[in-house]
Amino acid sequence: MMTEEAPTLGEILRTAREAVGWSLSRMGQATGFSKPYLSKLETGEKEVKSWHIDAYDKALGGDSVRRRALLKMGAGLVSQAVWSELEIPAATPTRFDPPDLGALDASVDMLTSLGLKHGGKAAAAAARGQLRYAAALLDMDMPDKIRESLLTTVGRLADRTAWSMADTGQLGRASRIYDFALLLTPDSAQRWLTLVNLASLRLDEASPQQALNLLDRAEPDVPVLRFLLMSTRANAYAQLGDFSRTIRCIGEADEAHDAVNLSDLPAAVRPYASGHDAHAHAAGGKALYVLARGGHRKAAPLAGRRLEAAIDAFGAERARAITSCRDRLSRLA
Repeated sequence: MMTEEAPTLGEILRTAREAVGWSLSRMGQATGFSKPYLSKLETGEKEVKSWHIDAYDKALGGDSVRRRALLKMGAGLVSQAVWSELEIPAATPTRFDPPDLGALDASVDMLTSLGLKHGGKAAAAAARGQLRYAAALLDMDMPDKIRESLLTTVGRLADRTAWSMADTGQLGRASRIYDFALLLTPDSAQRWLTLVNLASLRLDEASPQQALNLLDRAEPDVPVLRFLLMSTRANAYAQLGDFSRTIRCIGEADEAHDAVNLSDLPAAVRPYASGHDAHAHAAGGKALYVLARGGHRKAAPLAGRRLEAAIDAFGAERARAITSCRDRLSRLA
């Protein structure tokens, strides 16, 4: 176990600020947060979220605050609010062997496959149990390189757990776990996947502007991540009833999809590659469907063609996606 008392996230923020000789007032000017608010973060009166760490890193330049938080905090990264969401009992690990990482990664792939085929209900309980076990491993002694790999895996498990919760209507619980995943993962591709999933949750809550705000950041240059980003933006603009921006985002998503090289996908994205030929049609059809249901009649035939193409291109392993496309088609009739 980690024997040295780990610093709190607030202490890590304070140490990073003091290391460059900045006052709370100067950090407030750089981050946009008030001095009293930052003081409460640094003293532990307020819970530190992923966006607070991002704000400190942006102000100071680089990613040193995030890296120190991830490597030093251990299971202390897991707030009581997160533990309470993972109510399924799991055995407390007594040791950690590096080969265990491979088994945990395989379990994430399996949970992903279950969710894609059968929906969140099939994976929710297993995902929570695996996440609780994996998060407890963070208190074990291990080299920093192994810890970074474990953090990536725990971040993936948190994302799958949150997605399963959201897919079964537990939106508030899912939001808390998504926040945890964003705080945790050092992998940039996984962070984009989780951001897109959290934005999709905001769309499920009928909060399209909040979804757009989440995605208002420098766009990734990896085609598959850009495809996911533009597809989600298209759905947000469709909810807002903005026909021209929806069509533009669908076009940019299609261009990004055409540029995807399946042999060169980020590791975090590979489990979702099945049914690749259908993804652009399904995403575009969904956004056009939202427009059509919102009163834009000319979007209806466009949505129908894209949804039909998606159904034809998906395989049996994406049964849930096929069902969703068919449901939208039936409502267009």
